[in-house]
Amino acid sequence: MQSIVGRLIIAQEGRFQLLDRDGVGHHFLLHHRSAVEPDQLPPLLHRRVRVTYRPEATSIIGHAAMRIDLLED
Repeated sequence: MQSIVGRLIIAQEGRFQLLDRDGVGHHFLLHHRSAVEPDQLPPLLHRRVRVTYRPEATSIIGHAAMRIDLLED
């Protein structure tokens, strides 16, 4: 698995976008075995987080997020 640090800038249902420190947006979908529920995403908006994910095929709109850890600002 891989991980990335950034800020959640969009959250809708089980999908979200993370903006990394270089200003690049990354799209994610919560994996069905994720430790995070969709209703836990909105409180994380604009917070600094680390997302642990499984990279998916390039034809998929986002990576499968397995875990989201809140980091100190």
